[in-house]
Amino acid sequence: MSSKTRFALAGLCGVLLWSSAAPAVDIFVVGGQGQSWQEAAGSAPVIDFASQPGWILPSSIGEVTNVARETYERGGRVTSPNAQTVLRLGKEAMEARLRSMVDGDHQTAFEAKNVAATGILLVIDLGARFGVDQIRFFPRPDYHTDFMKGYVLSVNDGAFGADIVAASPDKLPNKSLFTIIAQDGSNNSDTVDVRFPLQYVRYIRLESTQRFNWEVDELEIFGEGFVPQAQYLSRVFDFEQPSLWGRLKWAAQQQGNPAKSRIFIRTRSGNAPDPVADPQAWSSWSPPFRFSGEQIPSPSPRRYLQFSVDFESDGLGDGVAIDSLALEYSRPALATAIAGEIWPQEVAVGRDTTFTYAVQVTSARGFDRLEIDTPAPVTQVRSMRLDGQDRAFTLEEFAAGLALSFARVTGSHTLEVDFDTAVLRYETVFTGRLRDTQTASLPQNVESGEASADLPGGDLSVRVPLRGGVVHQVEVAPNPFSPNDDGVNDLATITFDLSHLTEEVPASLVVLDLAGRPVAQLPVASVHSGRQHLAWDGQDAGGDRVPPGLYLVQLEVETDSGTKRGHRVLAVVY
Repeated sequence: MSSKTRFALAGLCGVLLWSSAAPAVDIFVVGGQGQSWQEAAGSAPVIDFASQPGWILPSSIGEVTNVARETYERGGRVTSPNAQTVLRLGKEAMEARLRSMVDGDHQTAFEAKNVAATGILLVIDLGARFGVDQIRFFPRPDYHTDFMKGYVLSVNDGAFGADIVAASPDKLPNKSLFTIIAQDGSNNSDTVDVRFPLQYVRYIRLESTQRFNWEVDELEIFGEGFVPQAQYLSRVFDFEQPSLWGRLKWAAQQQGNPAKSRIFIRTRSGNAPDPVADPQAWSSWSPPFRFSGEQIPSPSPRRYLQFSVDFESDGLGDGVAIDSLALEYSRPALATAIAGEIWPQEVAVGRDTTFTYAVQVTSARGFDRLEIDTPAPVTQVRSMRLDGQDRAFTLEEFAAGLALSFARVTGSHTLEVDFDTAVLRYETVFTGRLRDTQTASLPQNVESGEASADLPGGDLSVRVPLRGGVVHQVEVAPNPFSPNDDGVNDLATITFDLSHLTEEVPASLVVLDLAGRPVAQLPVASVHSGRQHLAWDGQDAGGDRVPPGLYLVQLEVETDSGTKRGHRVLAVVY
């Protein structure tokens, strides 16, 4: 595969263009018509900017690409644990000789001459894993007789023993972690050309085994395919004043098998220009974005923002290229600060509980809507208070949980809402945000903190006991139901709560008659922790209405510890 791999642009034009309601929301773009990827880069050692101009993609190599040439540029190095002592060279002279093997200059070479020693070791760290199938080394043309008369050539793929390498002082594999791919104790060729099946390689170890004078002009490494891991780290962007973050979008195109390559985009925000020098002023990296157009979860208002893109590939011919990345931002902020907490913070799993959600707002320019993300539907909103006084509100439709609209408020206030919902995950964060619907400004997130002197929690997290079952509260409503197409109670909604699942797992939901025979299989393939809803229209597997009577709704969830079950009796009447 050529390193000049092209990614089709068809269908991508306009992907990153969306309009805002007013100039209060701005869009910052990297790539495409915005700031170039090179200008925006803070670190990108294994990123290809050239193959597809205006795009970024993981580095790839073709049949004529000598991957050793850019070893130092991508953060790799050439070392020797014993050559400096054997050759009696100073540190700078030694470093120059080592670099000469990968500099492409045929006037320079690593020389080992007039020494009575064997076993000089040369180790190359390419700085990344590459698909490699050929390694070649040779002396300078004017010294063609000074080739290595005996050698052992070994490789390591950068994954085997990676934990040992990370813990070692020199961050290099020891001899036991290398695999020998070629050795010759009586070599008579000035150019050693070793070919082997294509495989991932990061480290190369070359050991001389004869006392004759020798040198290495260039050590060349060839192969093909994308690197399996690469990262683009942006520089820190200064938005000049505290800003609110909106959605993040990107345009991407996959090469090869889409199932074998992926990207992970993360953000972090801060109030200081350097996250390394002042880490306390910065948030941690966000979880990876699940899809383009998702709300940026990093705290705001903040003045500075940074993003990273991690590329992963399971195949040498499979990769992802990104054309553009764009983010919404708004300034000034809706308020100087918005702190929130929730109570209680420890509850029974799957049981509806009355929660108090308190928000302390400082110096707000104005807000009239509060949104709270809940893990399960809110069954009741009991009250809303502003500075301890009941406040009228309107419940708004909001898929993620709860949304309240009320008369616009400015200044500094404490807002409290009492509502009922259930918690199904061990630690659930009730994220929230305030909006000012009278302006086009972006919403401002509620951040964990002390919001009310009456609540001892100080954050937005609610926990449930670690111990307990997976399946909770399989319910059916209405029950009984009458699927006779008269427009009344024609569908039965089956609701079930799941907890303690760390990932999606297979599941099935079957309607059985009282003899245990399957009547209908409801469409569910996989499930995760949370509240799930499915509807049944009273038809069997053949599309006919089931007879009146009692039926059993049976849920089965496949987990690492076995099959977990839940059930509920359902009555069908006509």
